Amino acid sequence: MANNPVINLAWCTDANYLEYVATSVVSVLLNNPQLNLTFYVFVYDVSDADIAKLKTTSERIHVQKIEKEDIEKYDENLAIKHLNRSIYMRLAVPRLLAGKVEKFIYLDADTLCFDDISAINDIDISEVICAVGHDSLNIHDDKNVRRLGLKQGHYFNSGFLYINVANWLNHDIENKANAILFERGQTLPYPDQDALNIVMDGRVKFIDPRWNYLFTWFDDEQKENFFYHKNTTPRIMHFTGGRKPWSLEHTGLAQQLYIFYQHFTPWRHTPLRSYASRMRPTDFRVYARQNAKKGQYLTSFKWYVKYLTSKFK
Repeated sequence: MANNPVINLAWCTDANYLEYVATSVVSVLLNNPQLNLTFYVFVYDVSDADIAKLKTTSERIHVQKIEKEDIEKYDENLAIKHLNRSIYMRLAVPRLLAGKVEKFIYLDADTLCFDDISAINDIDISEVICAVGHDSLNIHDDKNVRRLGLKQGHYFNSGFLYINVANWLNHDIENKANAILFERGQTLPYPDQDALNIVMDGRVKFIDPRWNYLFTWFDDEQKENFFYHKNTTPRIMHFTGGRKPWSLEHTGLAQQLYIFYQHFTPWRHTPLRSYASRMRPTDFRVYARQNAKKGQYLTSFKWYVKYLTSKFK
């Protein structure tokens, strides 16, 4: 056991994202059969039947319901009432894991693992609150640093956090981040991510982007071939933005990989959901361009007509 220490991973979700969390878990499992892994999934607004379904994904999954009082204490605060509950629920995860683990990887539901993650044990976070990845491949892009007035000079994406539980608790990150949300939640474009950058400014370690590689960093060609080249395959891919691999319209390599991992979950027979009702003009333009590059000109034309129609309404 000493030569194969436990790697702990955690997610926080409601019923809407449960199958995506299960798929994320499976992607870690299949790429790391040699590792001693433990998965913690914190849930709220999820039925007992769905919890039981999630547990059949793997015997290594531990599911914990977030207590009613942890949820309801935010219900009357108008400053954050409009925010998705996951924004402040996930801030409680390190507190809820205290006494069970010393450190863990937190992942958003829209992540997939494509490689060995054993190297996480080589990352020293004893002197920081967590290890993080940049929000831009251009590490000198400081627009968010200037917007928030950060002293460290770098802004991180919070979809992946390698957390030192004791340091998180000692610096009271949950309460400090919630205070930012209470005070400024309506004005922050990325509420919890911005809040975490503010309260952990100078107390994080930036690591290799392959731990939290944003799908949007790839160009259109790379999005269709990254998986076939070792030097472009990330450890953790983070599908930021509205166009998710589980969306019916988001065809291509990413969707095929998502479906592959989904096949090993209890949701294997669940059809992909349409993204159409939430699409914006930008989405129509992106799909028009993608289909044109594939030679699917009629489909591309239909998307472009939708783009023009929605843009000039």
